[in-house]
Amino acid sequence: MKKKEICVKTKRMIIQPMSDEEIENLIEASGSDELRTAYREMLSGSKRDPENRIWYAPWKITLKNDDTYIGNLSFKGPAKDNVVEIRYGILPDQEGNGYTTEAVQAMTQWAFGNGDVVFIEAETEPENRAAQRMLEKCGFVPDGEGQEGPRYVLEKPLPNWMAIYMLFGISIGTALGTSFDSIGIGVSLGLCFGLSIGVALDSSAKKERKKLLEQRGDRKQK
Repeated sequence: MKKKEICVKTKRMIIQPMSDEEIENLIEASGSDELRTAYREMLSGSKRDPENRIWYAPWKITLKNDDTYIGNLSFKGPAKDNVVEIRYGILPDQEGNGYTTEAVQAMTQWAFGNGDVVFIEAETEPENRAAQRMLEKCGFVPDGEGQEGPRYVLEKPLPNWMAIYMLFGISIGTALGTSFDSIGIGVSLGLCFGLSIGVALDSSAKKERKKLLEQRGDRKQK
């Protein structure tokens, strides 16, 4: 059976991992030694760890309307301590159209839904205010200094279990109340039941997040 292709779609673009051949072509076409080195590292990681290939390979960004290639985006390997780092690049003649913001927003949401990703980091050059403003627009916040310059981080939102289980409890309570011909009592019992579970799950999620934040803080200090 043919493996289903991974693809992230936005309003204006399609984002999908490049094949080894596409990465090799990217290396040949690049006019920068620094970029060629980076793409070779991505290709090496893709071949070395095929199970986690999508976390190493560059993802090509093409426009939906005419399949025009406008840049690429990638992660620096799979999550480590629940953290991944994202990097991106839009072709100079395609800048100023909001493509980077749209692509980064889509890919951060994709990353939060895959693997154990809780924090997404990004680094910018100190003088690149445009990149910093773009990251801030995507919800990233300043997080000290990285190897390349200012570091930004985006944290995965905590689930709102209370709201989810309150609605669940109301639904169950309504069904029970209808069966016993007392919807008011059923809804009240269901609401209390859902609320108690939701509060417990929210509390547990917050404790786990606090633990992960402490672990990330320890990792940054090393």
